[in-house]
Amino acid sequence: MSDRGRKTIRCVRKGPALRVTLNRPGVLNAIDGTMLVELRGALCDAASDRAIRVIRIDSACEKAFSAGIDVAYVKDMHGIEAREVGRELHRTFLALRTTGKPIVCVIDGLCLGAGLELAVSCDFMIASDRARFGLPNIHRGIPAIVEAAILPLCIGIQGAREMAYLGEYWDAAKAERRGLVQQVVPAEGLEAAVSALCAKLAGKSPTALGTQKEIIHKWMTTDLESAIDFSINTVMLNFMTRDQKEGMAAFLEKRRAEFTGK
Repeated sequence: MSDRGRKTIRCVRKGPALRVTLNRPGVLNAIDGTMLVELRGALCDAASDRAIRVIRIDSACEKAFSAGIDVAYVKDMHGIEAREVGRELHRTFLALRTTGKPIVCVIDGLCLGAGLELAVSCDFMIASDRARFGLPNIHRGIPAIVEAAILPLCIGIQGAREMAYLGEYWDAAKAERRGLVQQVVPAEGLEAAVSALCAKLAGKSPTALGTQKEIIHKWMTTDLESAIDFSINTVMLNFMTRDQKEGMAAFLEKRRAEFTGK
């Protein structure tokens, strides 16, 4: 996959994994309009590439995954423009949540505001022990919005209130303890942990993973009975795939399944 003139991210494919790197280190990967458009473009390209089984998103900045929205991008906007920025953020974060491939977010350093919203929109969050998380926008008189709405599902309503009302940072240990991230590892072991997880995901059926991701999205966004009904109907379609037949046959034959995404 070529970067094709991208200014704010880098994309490199290695085997079945696409590595998307936020690349505005001079401003701690602050998110602007260009980055949002480029992220959606990379996700769209990855979605149509059958060779890509897993996507990882990391940072070219040693101090931060992302420090949040770029203040220079939004400071002079009036109300209608600010609303459109919120919608643009949501378009990008929704793409992360609905792209039919697992996405691993790699966090080393600060993960704040819109950067945290980006991270919780991914399927996995792996952090180094020097990562810090927060919604400091309340200190600027701005409430948390957009995909911060996912936080009560991650850390409960009390945790979401704590983050949104106080604007204080959580260290990596607290983030793991409260269920915000799946795993915290020493900074020197971060790459190995991420590579191991990506390899595990790449070895699963792409069809089953994509279906599971779609089902989980329904679990998050619809009522209980509708989500269960969607799950049942979707699994019916999954049983019509080659990967499902291969997985069952491999189990009975006591061998490793070879999934093709068909």
